[in-house]
Amino acid sequence: MFKSVVVGVDRSEHAREALIQAIDIARTQRASLTVVIAYSTVMPWGPVSPLPQSAVDDFVSGIQADAKAIADEAAAAIPKEIKSAVVVVDGDPAQAILVQVETGKHDLIVVGSRGRGDAASLLLGSVSHAVLHHSRVPVLIVHVPSVETAAATM
Repeated sequence: MFKSVVVGVDRSEHAREALIQAIDIARTQRASLTVVIAYSTVMPWGPVSPLPQSAVDDFVSGIQADAKAIADEAAAAIPKEIKSAVVVVDGDPAQAILVQVETGKHDLIVVGSRGRGDAASLLLGSVSHAVLHHSRVPVLIVHVPSVETAAATM
């Protein structure tokens, strides 16, 4: 029996399904649920000429606003009878989930098999792969067959 579930969420279809499964597990197990949204304010491009501070501030504000919107959507999806928390972290998603598991003493991790566009990953997304291989608690990796089948035919 699980007492405390943590789920990593982004805007991907896999993450949406992971949240649905985590909510169902929390409800049936009468467990608490913590949603982790991790984002990075590291500029995604390599060395470039210096950018004006206002451009950097706009980039960071946009990323933070997107993370807050994801957090609000996730919180709204969780039924009121489930004890829950939403954690928004500036950092690596896999590391954020693993740190949350340790600090929150969670006993199950739920993640989608893929997130937002990790083209380098063959079987699992980089976040799910890292979590699976470094977690000290059970990990449920949620697949969305219709999305994976569509991606395989491209």
